[in-house]
Parts: sequence; C-alpha cells; structure tokens
Amino acid sequence: MKVLIIGAGAAGSIIAKLLSDKAEVEQVIIGDIDQAKARKFLIPSPKITFKTLNAKDSPTVVAAARGFDLLINASLPGFNDGLMKAALEAGVNYQDLASEWEGGKIEQLKYKKDFQEKNLKALINASASPGVTNLVAKELSLQLKRIEYIKIRLLEDVSSDVPFTAWSKAIFFDEVWHKPLVWEFDKFLPKNNFSEEEVYDFPEPFLNQKCYLLAQEDIGTMPLYIKTKYVDLKAGGSEMEFARTLFKLGLFKKRQVKIGDAMVAPYEVLLKVWPDVPALRDLKNLVAYKQLHNAHFWAAVEEKGLREKKKIIKKAMILFPDQVAINQVYPGANYVSYAAGLSALIFAMAIPKIKEGGVFPPEALSDEIRGQLLEEFKKNNIKIEITEIETK
Repeated sequence: MKVLIIGAGAAGSIIAKLLSDKAEVEQVIIGDIDQAKARKFLIPSPKITFKTLNAKDSPTVVAAARGFDLLINASLPGFNDGLMKAALEAGVNYQDLASEWEGGKIEQLKYKKDFQEKNLKALINASASPGVTNLVAKELSLQLKRIEYIKIRLLEDVSSDVPFTAWSKAIFFDEVWHKPLVWEFDKFLPKNNFSEEEVYDFPEPFLNQKCYLLAQEDIGTMPLYIKTKYVDLKAGGSEMEFARTLFKLGLFKKRQVKIGDAMVAPYEVLLKVWPDVPALRDLKNLVAYKQLHNAHFWAAVEEKGLREKKKIIKKAMILFPDQVAINQVYPGANYVSYAAGLSALIFAMAIPKIKEGGVFPPEALSDEIRGQLLEEFKKNNIKIEITEIETK
C-alpha cells in the first residue's frame, strides 16, 4: 500500500508515522507547501518522504499520486474539492478528515457518481470527530426504531500553565464564527453561536459540563444515513468556555474597527496572536517542565428511540487517550492531533476492504466494516462505553 498525504501538520504527520509502522504500507509521501512546518512535526522513517507540494496545484498533485493507492487530505477542508478531483484523475482512493459544510451541504458527496464510475473509494470525514462519532451513531441507531434524536457532545479540556493550541486555529476559529446548525423538521436550521446551554455528564471527573451549540460537521451526514427527527452537536470544557468568552467580547468579528489611526479586524488580530500548535520538541518541553499537566478530548453520542414498544436512551462514551497516556506512546503529539491521527489511520487501513466504489462517510459503511473498525478502535485504546436506560 502506497499513500500520499497532503498536509504535514500535527495530525498529518501522525498519520504518516503510524502508517509507516504498518507492514502493509510500502511507502508514504507527505506533501506540504511549508517545509519548515513539516520539520516541526515529522518523525524520520525510511518509509516516509517529504515532498514540497501545493494542494492548489492540481497537475503536480495528480503526478505525485499516480501509482499510489490512497490520497489523504490532512490539510484544510477547503482543499477537499480539488484533491478529490486529483484523486479521480490519478485513479487513486481518497480520504479526508473534515468538511467545509457550507449551507448544510457536505461538499464531498457531489462526487459520489464519479467515484462509483471509476470504482474508486472516497472515505470522507474519517477521523475522530467527525469520524468515530458518526460510526458510533450508526451502530446505536441499528438497535432502535423511530429515533427521536441524536445528540453529539464533545469535551475538550486542558490543564496547562501556558496558552496551548491543540489543532488548526483556522479551522477552530471557523467553527466558532459560523452559525451552528441543527437538523429539525427534515432540514438544517441555523442557531445562535454558543446558544442552548446544556449541562451534560461525561465520565468523572467531568460531570456537569456546560455545553453549547457548535458548527461542526459530524451531524452533516447523519440525517442522510440515519432516519431521525432531530440532530445537534454541542461542546464543552475549558477550551469551549475560553472561546465563548472571546466570542462574547466580539473578538471573532471579521468586520474592521478603528483602533487609533488603524482599521483592524478583531478576527485577524486574534488569529495572529493565538499560539500555533506546538512542535513535537516544544510539546515535549512543556511536559518535561510540567507546564502542560493533562488534557482530554472525549465525545458522547446519545440517541433516543423505540425498542419493543419501549422508549430507550442509548449513550456511547468515546474516550480518546488523554495527554498523559499519549506522552508515553507518542511523545510530542497532543491530545487532539493524536486522536485525529490515530482514528484516521484506522479508517485508512479499512479502505481496501470497501467492496464498491463511491463516497462514504463512516455511517454509510457496511455492517462488516463498521464492526471491524470498532474492534480496531478498542485495540488502539480508544474506549467506547455503551449504556442504555428505559425512559418515558
């Protein structure tokens, strides 16, 4: 198996290293326009080669992908469209980790017929969240009928003495700035940012966490593959509370304001001063000097429906490894990049098992492949704890 990865950031580099550890993987090329960034995150391996590539330069990407088995977009979701076209032209399978999800539409799905015609597989939104959350939502739905709701709840909590960024600030700011959507009455409806506050119980020590609506694409495909009346996504934890405070202060506004003699957009200032994701060496130092104590990225999937004329609520807690555990297995990786990279690796290794061509979010995969993926998650210390109760 030969893999081309576009994006040599924190998550892309982890995917590359984990792929290189697989006996089935012969070669990994990781491409990025920024070689200096790649040096911050890449771990040397005989199987991994860095190549300077511009994701917007389709002819060069196509040339690099020819003869490979898989093209992974581990960069911004804004490159999905062009990289899917490149995969089709090069005749390779495709994977990405997120969507732009403009106007309630998942952009990758428009290429379904193109991939079917070429008998190529495109596995989209295949990471931690979206990704594992979607697959688990499908699993829970198969045990219920007439589903009233699907709720996705995310927890991102950091205990650190210094400002800390775990994932692309451009993507995070985009999610905070965009209006969140919920699925209701057979369509997506816009809601106010950080609205509909709810107290949600994650496993200890994160009981009674305030969660707020967030614009994240996990729920963008669920109503297409799971029949339900309602779907939403909310997030909580220290990072969400901090982002909410900044939003209330107006620091995510893109309209320019006058400060002294200058016209500046608060959003641009925030983007400039917000710290970048720490390089492997920098994160190791934060841990060594005990400035980063621990951090968690967990997810919950909750569904309510009928089974044998009884109303049932099923909950799945998805517990990705915390920062302390990650320090032992992949020093320098952080609690979000490792969860995203590890999940993406597991999805990538399942792509050759997909029998037909097309575009697939995780919840569209066959029962057999979903079952295999769940086993792989568990083997790789992604804990999935499922409970259920009868309700009125």
